[in-house]
Amino acid sequence: MTVLAKVALLGGPLLLLLLTAIAGFAYSQIKFLSLPIPQALTLFTVVLPLITGFSTRVVYSFIQRSSRNEQNKLTIPLIAIIGFQLMYETVVATLALTHIVPPDALVCDLEKRWKKLAAAKDGDAIRAIQDSFKCCGFRTLIDAAFPWGQPSKCPEVFKYTKSCMKDWRKAEQINAGLLLLVAVIVFIVKVLSVIALLSSPSWTQSKWLRPFHRIRNEALEEPESADSRAAMRRMIEQGVGAEGFHDEPSEEPPARVLEASPENHEESPRVVPSLLDSGNEWRD
Repeated sequence: MTVLAKVALLGGPLLLLLLTAIAGFAYSQIKFLSLPIPQALTLFTVVLPLITGFSTRVVYSFIQRSSRNEQNKLTIPLIAIIGFQLMYETVVATLALTHIVPPDALVCDLEKRWKKLAAAKDGDAIRAIQDSFKCCGFRTLIDAAFPWGQPSKCPEVFKYTKSCMKDWRKAEQINAGLLLLVAVIVFIVKVLSVIALLSSPSWTQSKWLRPFHRIRNEALEEPESADSRAAMRRMIEQGVGAEGFHDEPSEEPPARVLEASPENHEESPRVVPSLLDSGNEWRD
């Protein structure tokens, strides 16, 4: 087992639990401060690390089964689950980012939420905001501040000297940032876990990866065969270049003819003049 696999198996669950705690803390703050962040978004962020840990364990078990030559029946569902989780994390991160930037665009939703609480006479919610940040009202000290009144007696009663808009907006950005942080770290943990699983012997020895290994081996063999063919061509060209091509036959006899033995010359036919006086004599 590689070092990356050991770190993923040992530290991964602890990190996922820590991320779950961070998301739970953000959820409690969002609910307590009545921030205009959808509770569905916070709940989905809370369960995201748990789903990631469960799916990673299922993938690891599947790879172990496939390495024991069992039939692969869960490949498509697991790919679908991983793809769904990637979309899930992307949606969570995107929605969380909309509650962080731009800061000026957040004021509108905050004001709507404050006026909604004031219209419902939800004194506990507004009192929780004012006590948390030691402030009165939304834009000003008497802007829909608790206790109710025209004008509100909040500055005289609680001795607060600032409005709540800036601190409340900052709280929204911080808690949305925690949700974004959880989504990003879960994505990184998932990528590292997948890399660790892909580098494990159970994965590399899986039977349904054998076609990929064969294709890779063939791809590695092709350059070697091409190199051998090129070397053969060079050898042929060098051999032909050493002997050379001749359009006309050489006038000099071959060396092997010149080096023939005297015995071969004696055995060759000779022309001898006739010794008979038949009139066939050599004449000038």
